[in-house]
Amino acid sequence: MSRPGATLTTAQVAAYLGVKVETVYAYVSRGLLTPTRRGGPGGSLFDATAVQALREGLARPARRSGARPVEVRTQITRIHGDRLAYRGKDAVELSRTAAFEDVCALLWGSEEQPRPPEGEDLGALRRLLAALPPHTSVLDRFKHAVLVAGTTDPGRHDRSPAATVTAGSRALGHLVAALEGLGGSSPASDLPRTAPVAARLAAALGTGRVTDVDAALVLLADHDMAVSTTALRVAVSGGADLCSALLAALATADSPLHVTAPAAAYGWLRTALEDPRAALGQALAADRPPVGFGHLVYERSDPRAEELYRRISPRCTTEVTDAVELLREELLARRGWPMTVDLPLALWALVDGLPRDAGTAIFAVARTAGWTAHALEELEEPGMRFRLTGIYTGAR
Repeated sequence: MSRPGATLTTAQVAAYLGVKVETVYAYVSRGLLTPTRRGGPGGSLFDATAVQALREGLARPARRSGARPVEVRTQITRIHGDRLAYRGKDAVELSRTAAFEDVCALLWGSEEQPRPPEGEDLGALRRLLAALPPHTSVLDRFKHAVLVAGTTDPGRHDRSPAATVTAGSRALGHLVAALEGLGGSSPASDLPRTAPVAARLAAALGTGRVTDVDAALVLLADHDMAVSTTALRVAVSGGADLCSALLAALATADSPLHVTAPAAAYGWLRTALEDPRAALGQALAADRPPVGFGHLVYERSDPRAEELYRRISPRCTTEVTDAVELLREELLARRGWPMTVDLPLALWALVDGLPRDAGTAIFAVARTAGWTAHALEELEEPGMRFRLTGIYTGAR
């Protein structure tokens, strides 16, 4: 292709790969390409050999001798263009017309409802949480809650569909209970056991916006084969019970690239709102999108982000909405980085004075519904089907 040490501009990389410039930025954000250095006014420069290797990798057939790619066929979630649907029903429309419990029923094919722990289960959870350090993260609290949900369940290792739904509803109840006292909020345990998940979660987070919490839970309930969902399905395929599989999902989700992204966006957005033009300049000078922008799936618009922002923006001052609009419009137009759901979750926490990781809490509680649905679907597949084949590149 070229001599050793040769470099290509962003435009040349796009032309060579046969993609848009925005796609090159997406490759950078995903770690598939790394700029060798800033190219001054012309933008970034890329090693020509690395670009050639990427093109060869993109063109390489997925199937190779001795290995078959795993195809995960699913009837749960469809992402088509910039639209999201659960079992054929538009997720945005569901967020406006259905409660989270309705979506759980849709995803699980069961009318069983999430219920909070009580009696010995609740006592065990409270004792365990009390032993944790004061600044334990939300996802670490959730991991401990799932452990309690599993160890107090005598039918934990029953992998029948009905038992799996029960385990999922138990885990959801334990997650919300694990937020008790977070940020000085009123305990959700003060509510009746029949109170909706959104009401209990809103009480735990210290917000009265129950309708918005419900909508966010619906919008975040599932997102096809995200990495955490893949981890859960691998665990289920390997024979794990649902609580163990949920731990695998939570461990994978515990990343600023996934479920803790709203907490990371909180810090970035708070600084950006102080000087939005400076934040925009820094973002445009970088090779990766700032947290809250740029998506691996959506090219122009994250429907979950747009719906949540529509709900939250009326509560913002003009200065805040002007700043957010500047950032979202310029980053999309200049870099092809759409606003992701993480930004309105962070904005919500800032505007309403919620805990920094409130968005992460909503995200994980919601996604537990989808994880349970994927566990049910994976139980219908042959066990141990996720057997990858490594390509050995070490000493011989």
